[in-house]
This record gives sequence, C-alpha cells and structure tokens, in this order.
Amino acid sequence: MSSLNLSNELRRFINSIASIPHLETMLLLQQNPGQAWNVAAIAQRIYISQAQAGAMLKELSDAGICQPVASATGDYIYAPAFAELAQLIDQLAEYYPRNLIKVTNMIHTKSASGQRVQMFADAFKFHKDK
Repeated sequence: MSSLNLSNELRRFINSIASIPHLETMLLLQQNPGQAWNVAAIAQRIYISQAQAGAMLKELSDAGICQPVASATGDYIYAPAFAELAQLIDQLAEYYPRNLIKVTNMIHTKSASGQRVQMFADAFKFHKDK
C-alpha cells in the first residue's frame, strides 16, 4: 500500500490512535499473535514506565484490541473484538513502516490529549445496521 492509497477508513483509524506508544504496542501485539505480554515487557520494549504501559494496555483492551489473559494477572494477548478492526490493524502494520513520518505526524498533530483518548475509544464502537 503506497502513501497515495491511504483509505479513508485507515486514515480515521490512524487519527484515532492516542499516541505513538499506543501504535507501537498495538503493532507489537499484532505481530506476535498468541503471545501473552505483561506490563513490564511492554514497558521495556516501548521505552515507557510500567505505570504508563499498564494504563495503555487497559486502554487497548477497552478498545477491543487485546484482552487480559485470565490465568496471568497483568498479561494481555492480541484479540481484536471485530474482524474489521483486525483488518485495519493489519493494514496499519503494512502501511506504517513505509510511511513512518506521515503516520507519526498524523498522530502528533491531533487535538488535546483528552480528546485523542476519547477518539481512540470511539473508533472501536461498531454499530449494527438496522
């Protein structure tokens, strides 16, 4: 996918991502399906504090991107809530390495942090057509 083929859906999805650590964590989970990640491992891999990693994993879980592992407190596994969400994350995983600056600029140039977190959560609310 080239930068000219950024779909509207992928653009909206990228614009909903709260921060670069959220993006990097989401892609790390996506690249390692089936692997459980704990807060300490994410913190070390993404270069953030364990408190930040814990809060971020909770947000990603609330957004339907991952879920806590029942047998291990603090561990999360990649588990998109909807097929459409998994497809968007797969598209992002392909698009991001080829358009790193564009994607990071899209995330950095958004409005205030509180609005970004809400946009991120809202991006994963899927509604059935009536």
